Amino acid sequence: MNKLITILLLLVITHVKGQETEFLFPSFSPKGKISQIVGNTLIELEYERPSARKRQIFGGLVPWNKVWRTGAGNCSKIRFNKDVEIGGQKIPAGNYSIYTIPNPKKWIIILNKDTTLYGSFDYDYKNDIARFIVIPEVSNRFYETLNFDMELNEHNARMYISWTNIQVSFDIKTSTNSEIEKLIKEELLAGKNRISDNYARAAAYLSFRGVNLTQALKLADKAKDLDKDSEWISGIKIEIYERLKLYDDALDEIKEALEFLKRKKDRANEISKMESKYKQIKKIKEN
Repeated sequence: MNKLITILLLLVITHVKGQETEFLFPSFSPKGKISQIVGNTLIELEYERPSARKRQIFGGLVPWNKVWRTGAGNCSKIRFNKDVEIGGQKIPAGNYSIYTIPNPKKWIIILNKDTTLYGSFDYDYKNDIARFIVIPEVSNRFYETLNFDMELNEHNARMYISWTNIQVSFDIKTSTNSEIEKLIKEELLAGKNRISDNYARAAAYLSFRGVNLTQALKLADKAKDLDKDSEWISGIKIEIYERLKLYDDALDEIKEALEFLKRKKDRANEISKMESKYKQIKKIKEN
């Protein structure tokens, strides 16, 4: 009898535990996240990613000319840790929801201060921080799942929203370039800084962007004054001379760098590269 009671109790406990088991079924609109440093700015985006599943999306599941959460479930959200510019409008650092109004010929992109919304049911235009128009394009790729993506370009970004064969995009401009230009003007060109690497990095920054090359050369000269034996600074100056087509100056800089390298031990590889660079520039000059 005791054995029978024990077996019955085990069956009851097993049945109760079975009823309490939580099964983690996968979401049909899983969460997606982007975290990207763009210049001096951290951009983070969170959204839920619905799939087409052979349904008509735009003009069907997503009606034309109505506010759309630009995702599934909770509203899509974007965060900037510094002020940015989007659609020609200044956007303060902070958290925002992303809504859109799709249309066959133009979309309206909306950034809204309310990030607590589910769907667009309680969306209030009075909380909009920005609205701007973008033109949709037909994508060469079919996106089964809603996709947000960013391309980087000189410390700025372009955000893409793609689903099925429709894609829209817009630029996000950071304050990176203006901050560095201010630093160069107020700290470096004013001679307030005595750190060679800061001048060299500023020169390399301008040279890489291909802007203010004369100013870049001044910064590189100052860096070289503070650290005469830096191969890195010599390389920056050579690059700037090339961009300015000052080939004689570039060749002189290479000769100086070679003299320094030949006084050092185990620098055969660097010497070979410099000699190749000398021949390359000399050939360009002669042609």
